[in-house]
Amino acid sequence: MRITQNMTSNIFVRNLQKQAEAMLQRQEQLASQKRINRPSDDPGGMARVLDGRSTVAAIDQYVENIKQGKTRLEITEATLKQVDDLVQQAGELAEANSGAEITASQRQLAAENIKDIYDQVMQLANSRFGGRYMFAGYQTDTAPFTREAVDPDDYTATYNGDTGSFQIPIADNVKVSVDANGENYFQDAAAGGVDIFKQLGDLINGLEDGDTAAIRATVDPLEAAHVQIMNKRSEGSPKLYRLEASEQYWNNFKPKIQEAMGRDEDADITRVAVELNNLKTAYETSMAAAAKIIQRGLVDFLG
Repeated sequence: MRITQNMTSNIFVRNLQKQAEAMLQRQEQLASQKRINRPSDDPGGMARVLDGRSTVAAIDQYVENIKQGKTRLEITEATLKQVDDLVQQAGELAEANSGAEITASQRQLAAENIKDIYDQVMQLANSRFGGRYMFAGYQTDTAPFTREAVDPDDYTATYNGDTGSFQIPIADNVKVSVDANGENYFQDAAAGGVDIFKQLGDLINGLEDGDTAAIRATVDPLEAAHVQIMNKRSEGSPKLYRLEASEQYWNNFKPKIQEAMGRDEDADITRVAVELNNLKTAYETSMAAAAKIIQRGLVDFLG
């Protein structure tokens, strides 16, 4: 087959275009410091990178959930500790004012103290985190406890929440409950335990009526309420440990995923720079050779 001048020129042009494309690719890799800048650069590698990015995004969300959960548990613990302190204060006042020698004025003063304790416990039972009530089950927009408003001497507390518990995802198909049905904390209805509000109300009425038997009848239940709150507080420790362990796991696992992504995605800058320099040399050599061949062909044609 006869090699024409046009065929020779086309071959040189195609080779120069390929070299120019290769140089452009290396220049882009140097600028972005990425080996893969689009799927066509390495379809298989890009698929692995996208999967890695999805995994990292999920890990970041789990870690954020865990941080929120830890904060919520810590607030719950602090809240219940305050409730426990108040319940113990009420028990001490009941014990101290159950004797026959206590005067009416002393009992009235104690009653006012218990009323303050009742209000504080109610306020703590209606604590919120992030704008949501912590002890209302799933009814996080509803104050879990309200007091009978018609009769000022009625200290009956009504639970307005439900039996649900707020759960946070910490891994694929794994959730941890970080707060729950407040009725079981403050009234322990499910376990047949102590209704703290009722006992405080009974104590107030007993103190105001000067009924030493009624006052004395609240001492043991308030001690049981203290144990009840302590038991609920103890439930938070294993959950907090689990969250911390999960957080540590994800914090250790995430760099491994990022490292694997880097092996696929990141460019070897030194190698790319050497390749670009070699491509430039080859391109310049090809240009010089093409100029000579095309010029000689033109002279032969004119001759």
